[in-house]
Amino acid sequence: MRLRPISLHCTTTEDDRGEDEQRLLVNGVQVWGAESPGPNNGDTADLSAVPLIDFGTRARVELFDDDSPDDDLLGRFYAGRSHVGQGELEYKFTEDDADCTLIYEVLA
Repeated sequence: MRLRPISLHCTTTEDDRGEDEQRLLVNGVQVWGAESPGPNNGDTADLSAVPLIDFGTRARVELFDDDSPDDDLLGRFYAGRSHVGQGELEYKFTEDDADCTLIYEVLA
C-alpha cells in the first residue's frame, strides 16, 4: 500500500507566537517539514511533491512541531487497508492546542 500526502492546512498553529516548524513522519521517518517557517494560522502547505510512501499493513502518521530540544506532538493516526479506495481523506491534528488538517489518500 502507499500513502499520498496532499496538503496540510493549519487553522491554528501550536506556537502562540507565530509559525510552527511542522514535521510529518510516517512510521518514524520524516517525509516532509521542519522548514522554517512552516504554515502559519490559516496557511496551507502543498504536499504534492512528497513521493508516495510505501508501507505494509498499517502506517503510523504523526505531526510534530519542531521545538528543539523537546518537539511537540500535534497528533497521530494510523492509515491502513480499510482506507484504500476511499479517495481523499482528512485527519485533524489537534493536540497541544494546534488545529491542522492533513489531506491524504491511501492507494493499493
